[in-house]
Amino acid sequence: MLRKLIHSLRSLIVTPTCPICGRRLQHSEGFICLECNLSAPYTLLWQSRENAMEQRFWGVVPIERAAAFLWFTEGSRYRALIHQFKYHGQWYLAENMGRWFASELKVGDFLEGVELIVPVPLHWRRRIMRGYNQSEHIAHGISRATGIPCCFSAVKRTVHNPPQAGMKYINRWDNINNIFSVPHPERLIGRHILLVDDVFTSGATLLALATQIHRACNGNVKISVATLAASSHLVL
Repeated sequence: MLRKLIHSLRSLIVTPTCPICGRRLQHSEGFICLECNLSAPYTLLWQSRENAMEQRFWGVVPIERAAAFLWFTEGSRYRALIHQFKYHGQWYLAENMGRWFASELKVGDFLEGVELIVPVPLHWRRRIMRGYNQSEHIAHGISRATGIPCCFSAVKRTVHNPPQAGMKYINRWDNINNIFSVPHPERLIGRHILLVDDVFTSGATLLALATQIHRACNGNVKISVATLAASSHLVL
């Protein structure tokens, strides 16, 4: 709460600037400037069914839709932006990016039928160290832009596993084995939920969580997936 108060006071005093290029924002511009908006590395995956991200779930767990917002490429200023809220305490950027993503999702049919937004949970130890769960802030941003409510209590991360970043593809699957639980499946049964995370690399984390939810609900749940970014290797 103190962090949010400080950010709110700062926004009243400091002239807002684009978090990508640093240029002063005009009143007609939103979270980022028009130039950075137009040059963003959009994946456009939300515009097509059976896209490369959805195919990662085939044969593992049934899903409705899956899409990432931006390509996560080495040296990109947009990758640096995600690192700012994920590792450097700038949680409010995650919420703003969630709203930005939602503004695109609302144009098409990607969110059709979605009733509940469920962010990927952090283990309580990592949450204490970081001070927040960035996926919850992304979910908040999407929720505020769409009116779809969030649910933070239906799923939990029960194992404090090492971070996935930097791991080889084969090791990622071992690292996320049985790390999630669904203590309140009744909050998800019969509903269409949107799982939200920051970055989709191998997809191991979201595959593990979606599988656990599907099993806990005895298959009586619809699942879609949305992340702010995806590795460009997804299409290779």
